[in-house]
Amino acid sequence: SVIADISSARAVFVGESHDRYDEHLSELEIIRQLYERDSERWAIGVEFIQRPFQKALDDYISGAISEKDFLEKTEYFDRWGFDFRLYRPIFQFAREHRIPMVALNAERELTQKVAKVGLEGLTAAERDQLPEPFDKSDKRYRKRLEKVFKDHMKGMGTFEHFWEAQLTWDETMADRAAAYLYAHPDKSIVVLAGAGH
Repeated sequence: SVIADISSARAVFVGESHDRYDEHLSELEIIRQLYERDSERWAIGVEFIQRPFQKALDDYISGAISEKDFLEKTEYFDRWGFDFRLYRPIFQFAREHRIPMVALNAERELTQKVAKVGLEGLTAAERDQLPEPFDKSDKRYRKRLEKVFKDHMKGMGTFEHFWEAQLTWDETMADRAAAYLYAHPDKSIVVLAGAGH
């Protein structure tokens, strides 16, 4: 089975369409089956919470704060925007079983600034928020984003800035997942992110 095939991996990536409830239920089923195989091993990395809000995510998973407080403290409705009910079963399952969750996403302020002024326009303090190393070498990734930009983003600034903003997003999520695995060598992570990433 697919679950048996992925159950020994350190990282499992599941692409989603953010507005598809059926896809979130499939994500939950993957998480549930991996958890049932080894309840101590798995963490869940999520695109839909930005990294400055990790403590609120930890507090929610531990039961220290309510769902309402969690949504307020993570600024969920302002920063993500997709109906929380789409994701709620995943969060509830993680909380019920105390499965660690990792806030993967870069803060919106950083990605928006990169989209406006590019990496060169960042202050030194803002550049310090970028992951090291920052890999700009993937030509297939760049080509895919050129097509997205051409098809959907005309009039939305320059392609270079769009590409660098997407890289900031994706490199940050990869860096956060890798850092979690490095800090927890006994763990594996299921990463939930948009299929475009």
